[in-house]
Amino acid sequence: MKKNHKNLYPKGFRKKYFSLAAILALNTALLAQSQNTTMLEKSDSASKDLKLSIIHAEEFVENADFKEEFSAEEIQQSNAQNIYDFLNANSLLTIRSNYGNPYTANIDLRGFGQNGHKNLAILVDGIRLNNIDSAPISLSNIPIDSIQKIEIIHGKGTTKYGNGAVSGILKITTTRKQGGTLNLSYASYDTLNSQFFARTVRDTLNIGVYGQYQRTEGDRYLSTLSDEKSGSYNKNGGITAFLYPSNDFILKTNLNYAKYGIKFANPISQAVFEQDPALPGNGHTHQNRWDLTYSTGLTSFSNSGIVTDINIGGNRNTSRYINFDSKYEGKGFFGDFNTQFKNELFLAEIGGDFRTNERRNFGQKAEVNTMLMYLNGEKYLNTSTFNAGIALQRVITKQSGVYSEQNNLFGGELGYQYTLNNQISLYASYARSFNVPNVDWMLYYDPINFTPIANPYIDVATFDTYQVGTKGIFGIHTISGNAFIIQGNNEAFYGYSEITGVFANQSLDKTQRIGGELQFTTQFNSSLYSILSYAYVDSTIKSGQYNGKEIPGVSKHTLTASLNYLPLTHLNLGVHYKFGSGMYDYNDFDNTQNKAPNYQSLNLSASYTFKDFEVYVYVNNLTNHKNAIVVSGAYYPYEFERTFGGGIKYRW
Repeated sequence: MKKNHKNLYPKGFRKKYFSLAAILALNTALLAQSQNTTMLEKSDSASKDLKLSIIHAEEFVENADFKEEFSAEEIQQSNAQNIYDFLNANSLLTIRSNYGNPYTANIDLRGFGQNGHKNLAILVDGIRLNNIDSAPISLSNIPIDSIQKIEIIHGKGTTKYGNGAVSGILKITTTRKQGGTLNLSYASYDTLNSQFFARTVRDTLNIGVYGQYQRTEGDRYLSTLSDEKSGSYNKNGGITAFLYPSNDFILKTNLNYAKYGIKFANPISQAVFEQDPALPGNGHTHQNRWDLTYSTGLTSFSNSGIVTDINIGGNRNTSRYINFDSKYEGKGFFGDFNTQFKNELFLAEIGGDFRTNERRNFGQKAEVNTMLMYLNGEKYLNTSTFNAGIALQRVITKQSGVYSEQNNLFGGELGYQYTLNNQISLYASYARSFNVPNVDWMLYYDPINFTPIANPYIDVATFDTYQVGTKGIFGIHTISGNAFIIQGNNEAFYGYSEITGVFANQSLDKTQRIGGELQFTTQFNSSLYSILSYAYVDSTIKSGQYNGKEIPGVSKHTLTASLNYLPLTHLNLGVHYKFGSGMYDYNDFDNTQNKAPNYQSLNLSASYTFKDFEVYVYVNNLTNHKNAIVVSGAYYPYEFERTFGGGIKYRW
């Protein structure tokens, strides 16, 4: 007999927003009290020894425009349990559940909706991650305690990273420092999270290892006939090594393995969602997956100042849907190089990469092969910086020898940055970028004999991005803001086609995104730090059968507010709030269905450190807000009730 479940009633306005109002009020009061406090200046690290620079994972500073950056200290103080939790609560990225899979998520920047993760370049330790198909890249195998720095560069990267680097870059750098962390935690839904990483540094050798095991009973019932709940596990591990026998040569290698299994309930109707999101849908999905990635490379530093970086590597993976008896197998290989020279007058770099990926299922083999070459340059004057880049990419897509598509693509960037004074700078930029439909988009079946053929209703998408912005530093306060326009052509989507009369992968003709982003940070003193961020984007279809309609799956308004306070030397208190306005159903291109509920999550955390130990507790979604994504009228609930957790860390 099915258990009775507690109904979760929507809360009123006061209960949803009282803590956000408190954050804003406290922030305003502290601003008035702290006008004469100054921020500690960061020391210039350009003269550090090469070995120390490698250990601390320092890089050339890119001439980025609008940029969000988070240090290891900020990440640790958040007490987030994984990278998705941290990014969702602290950045302007929109993180949405991948239909119940907790180890992958759709990451969106600047309003690309269901295609968000296909238009954001994701790099881990300088290596570009990519998928052959439509599935989001999994970041869950990166222990959060191993991360040294996270950077989100908005509207940059077209030249160096080519296909799919439309909205910007998410860069994750893991630590190179001596030491390690053991982290054990337990939370609601019988959730266990255990992870460790350790790194040893010698005169000529730097080696790091990590491992992680997570499991949860889940938050929804799988069937009306049993008490079995959704559940999952994730286990992964890896090793990285750097060998630097001299100050002008480095060898590097890494190996990573991850495996997860999930069971999640199918979607429910709006009426059932409003009654109780924990109730089961019609059936469930059971999936297993494993991934193996590896790479090796070298970096050389010449006496003339030229730096050359070369990497080669590959990956293998298998994903199996148990209850659908389907199995997908993939493998890939890549190589890349970059040579650059930088002095006080200019930066010049040349580089390229090639990638080959294939996937097999049901006897079919899909392939995507890419080759990229690019040139970049920056010219530094007294108060100005000019930058320009150009890229050529060749893409070949194949399907079991039945068809082959080839595209030669051109992209590039132009930018200008002007420094008014020591506090204020202005910038403007233009970028031409592109996105090649992956094998899922390209695959189409002949309506008569159902053999795979090249999709005649889809093409390479191109985007022109224009943006202007400013950054100002006023004592303890930093303000960054921009405005942008992204004009697209042939953007891929899945929906109803008036031409064929069926749902299929196809292209929108013209699209336009107009928006802006604002970030306000304040370092009141050594024990108090706050961030307020806001993004607005109006994503509109500009031609064709959906002319004038909003692109579905996009929140117009995104707001984050966070405050970290250390009232005592060893005590840290954190408040994080995220809001995303309601968006149209992922497949509602006619804009006729009800919007998905707005996203809200108010998270509190506290930690206390003594000697080498840290004890922490946290509460997520304090206001019990019911969150869900909506696809074709079906609700996929996630983060729909308050959860509690706590744990202990040991550092050495």
